Amino acid sequence: MSLEFATQIPLTIIGTKNGTTRTPVTLTNAYGVADKTKELSVGGFIKANLDILYTMATAETGNSVDIKIETSPDGNNWYRIPNESVTSGTSTLNAREFIFVGLDGTSATISIGLDIFYKYIRVSVKETGVITNFGTVFVECTLSGK
Repeated sequence: MSLEFATQIPLTIIGTKNGTTRTPVTLTNAYGVADKTKELSVGGFIKANLDILYTMATAETGNSVDIKIETSPDGNNWYRIPNESVTSGTSTLNAREFIFVGLDGTSATISIGLDIFYKYIRVSVKETGVITNFGTVFVECTLSGK
């Protein structure tokens, strides 16, 4: 059984889209770069789904696109979402980061679903493992709920 949402809003958040044509941006090796970071008002929504198209540059191998997601109650103070590991009843929290290793010198896609408990989210991307040429990324977010 699938979930049914009265409202679903697709938003292009990194890169541009004209009809079904996706135009990505060139990655860098740092988070926080203007056209590779997007803040979204998500208060009142239940789910966010990030659809990512990552293209590794030709002749590059083993590179990855790294995705950092932060949350905020006010759009000014940002908090990383955590990963939890439990050992002997003790929870250890680490700042969560999604790392997607692409296909050598070509395009690959991944989809990341998130539950929403916050008023704002910020999505940032970077590339690691680059020897010579940076790849590209396109990110679309579908907000569901309300």
